[in-house]
Amino acid sequence: MLPVVDNDAIREADRHTIEDLGVPSLVLMENAATGLVDAVREKFPAARHILILCGPGNNGGDGLAAARHFANGGHRVRILLLADPNDLSRDAAKNLELARAFALDLTIVPNDDIENVRSALQGPTRPDIVIDALLGTGLARPLGGRLARVSEMLGEAGIPIVAVDVPTGLNGSRAQIPGPAVHADLTVTFGALKICHTLPPACELCGEIAVVDIGIPPSAVESNSSTWWVEAEDIALMLPNRAAAGHKGTFGHLLLVAGAKGRGGAAAMAAKAAVAGGSGLVTVAVPDPVLSVVDGACLEAMTLALPADGDSEAAGPGSLQEVFPRMSAVAAGPGLGTNGGARETVMMLIDDWVGPLLLDADGINLLSGHPERLAHHNGPTVLTPHPGELGRLLDRPTSEVIDDRLAAAREAAKRSGAVVVAKGYRTIIADPEGRAWIIPTGDHHLGTGGSGDVLTGLLGALLAQGLDPARAALVGCWLHGRAGELGGESWPAAVPASELPSLVAAAWSELEQPDESQ
Repeated sequence: MLPVVDNDAIREADRHTIEDLGVPSLVLMENAATGLVDAVREKFPAARHILILCGPGNNGGDGLAAARHFANGGHRVRILLLADPNDLSRDAAKNLELARAFALDLTIVPNDDIENVRSALQGPTRPDIVIDALLGTGLARPLGGRLARVSEMLGEAGIPIVAVDVPTGLNGSRAQIPGPAVHADLTVTFGALKICHTLPPACELCGEIAVVDIGIPPSAVESNSSTWWVEAEDIALMLPNRAAAGHKGTFGHLLLVAGAKGRGGAAAMAAKAAVAGGSGLVTVAVPDPVLSVVDGACLEAMTLALPADGDSEAAGPGSLQEVFPRMSAVAAGPGLGTNGGARETVMMLIDDWVGPLLLDADGINLLSGHPERLAHHNGPTVLTPHPGELGRLLDRPTSEVIDDRLAAAREAAKRSGAVVVAKGYRTIIADPEGRAWIIPTGDHHLGTGGSGDVLTGLLGALLAQGLDPARAALVGCWLHGRAGELGGESWPAAVPASELPSLVAAAWSELEQPDESQ
């Protein structure tokens, strides 16, 4: 896994490397510059003419240092310094001095002047790529004035853009886009991924990401990180053990509690996903009128009738407690409804079921404003809310959750004591201790009814097989997202949720492919 840091964390890692370990800051800047040059050459091997826009801080210093290495490598380089030379940081000032000593093509752009930038982007001087070294990670307010106009110009120029550390206009610690910002094709960042590189909408302005080692020890980064970017090799090591001599009794028994009238498909898709996810046995508890839907759609699952009220929603838990001794995990919520019977059922599961419990959809809605109610559950718990459900759980507007999904997921995990899966593009998994993981798989192909029910069944199956909640969430969300990507090869708009269980199996197979190099 790769650490993901905010601005404070990377500053502390920088400080530790420079002050405690004794690595000169100019060495780190030189390493950043050479890493930037290598990344640009790899991404744009045919580029010969490079325009570098530099600001007053260390980000500009990185650009000035890179200019020397580009020039030494035979590139035609032009530097526009959009800052007063007297205002440069110490290391940037040193690299300005070196740029002049190397006789590089350097223009100081006076305050409020943008015509130098406009002319550099047009006509015979038009570059092959532009390097944005204007601002660093810590922008605290929306971009304004000249830099806002420059970012607009870059967007209109149609020239590939490489951002140094973060695109100008973004804050490294935030997923939001506060105002005008540069839209990069490649972002070369130093030491570690930043929050803005990994979460939408900011990540959509970063293009391809290259992380460059500049000499900061990995331990200095990791000790300051509580967020992690998950990779395929991490998930491959977390897959449940499937012993060759195993049988249906070896791999757990999942109880799915779901499905009011008209929503039996949610229960059926969750059941199919649970089977594909490896649960040895699956029992689906639904109101009596919905039994035939589940029986016909998932032949591998058993069914258990719940009493139904006049609307064919659950009228209560019925005989659920009688089957508890045979179960390994319980997942509740898809299509369940929110009437009194459904509420009674969910509260009984929280209070009386001892073991892994997953709540989704209506199972979460029934806890609206009261995540602490889960403290009564004797066993590990997983919640899988989309932004609207997460907002209701925390009693706040959905827009506020979307504005900072990472913080909302962490708050919900802390207050509920559960592992929280904050669903969406780049799903976030948070645990009660404040750790969080970002899942890179999955995209718009999962934006269709029923895909969340499939995730519920899959995560429930992994819990039934004995995976701890965080591990089950990581594996399940990765596989679910990858299934959507694979399905996108056949369904360009959206993957029918009923197809996802078989695609989950394909995603699992990818991870289990042997390393041909061994």
